[in-house]
Amino acid sequence: MRRRRSGARGPDPRWLRRAGGGLAAVLCGMLVAGCGSLGTGDDRRRAEELAEDLFPGTLKVIDARNLFPEAEGSEITFAFTDDPDAAARLRIDADRDRCDRGATCADALRGAVGRARADADRIRTMRKAFEDCGFPVLAVDERRATPWVEAEVGAETVEDVLASVQACARHWVRARAARNDVGAGSARPLTSVSVSLAAPATAARLPSAEADLPTALRLAHGPRLAALSKKPYYEATYRVTGADGGDVDLTSPSLRRVLPFEERQAFGREASASALPVLRRTYPRAVPVEAVGLGVWRLEPGRIDRSRGYVLFCERPPADGRTCLGDHAAVVLADARGHAVSVLRVLDDIRDDGGVLRLPPL
Repeated sequence: MRRRRSGARGPDPRWLRRAGGGLAAVLCGMLVAGCGSLGTGDDRRRAEELAEDLFPGTLKVIDARNLFPEAEGSEITFAFTDDPDAAARLRIDADRDRCDRGATCADALRGAVGRARADADRIRTMRKAFEDCGFPVLAVDERRATPWVEAEVGAETVEDVLASVQACARHWVRARAARNDVGAGSARPLTSVSVSLAAPATAARLPSAEADLPTALRLAHGPRLAALSKKPYYEATYRVTGADGGDVDLTSPSLRRVLPFEERQAFGREASASALPVLRRTYPRAVPVEAVGLGVWRLEPGRIDRSRGYVLFCERPPADGRTCLGDHAAVVLADARGHAVSVLRVLDDIRDDGGVLRLPPL
């Protein structure tokens, strides 16, 4: 006997697909143009009005993007008609007449313009110092504090490279001191400066921003910085002396090899695993921390195949199955793969009363 079909029919899947597509189109249209929810038009217009009132003929909007969450307004980027190196950013919510970093939007824009001009001056000083001694600046970090230059760092060249870069950095910090420029966003004298060294192969394949963008944006171009940090590189750091009023100079160069995340994790795992048998000679029940590859490893002077860093471990497995966070720190000398060549010493008192890790500089 054949069953009769129920009179109550379910929704036709074809209708659902059509309705879903139509609803998606409506929602998409609302997001793009409806209710002003994701538009930057009002914020851009208000920013342009402010710019013309405060700095007539000086600022030109070159970008506007929504902030996340969108209720926070927009970020407006200005170029300067009188300074090709400068770029200012203003975060503005026209509906609420509110801007970041200012009691009023006028104050916020004045501050943004002042910071942009100071950043441009720092970049010019930096570029001149390094380019005059043969190291053109490839990029600068987002704080405009650390330049990237191209350098071939090898076992036979490491000391010469450090000395050459130090000469450039010396010109740089002395020029900054002469301009009374103590540092990006800081009122304190410089205590150290760092220079990131990209391999020639990496430097040869860098993406570039549009040529007509201000220098500050081109040198801090996101894809460019990402390409530089995607490959292993070296960072040279020099201690600054005399920045508080004496003759500015640089001493005590140090070098570290910076690895991408996955390689850094692998290095840390190898250092921890290979140091553990040595540590267990003194601490038979020692267990390593689970979070590895998070510390800073410094290359030994004149070497690029030996790094010194910390391996954290617990003297015995924590009670109740808890995770080992580390109550001891071993100072380890490792090769380029992270294999522990030797354990130099072990530090016992490494946390303060609140449990915060306190390790002395390497």
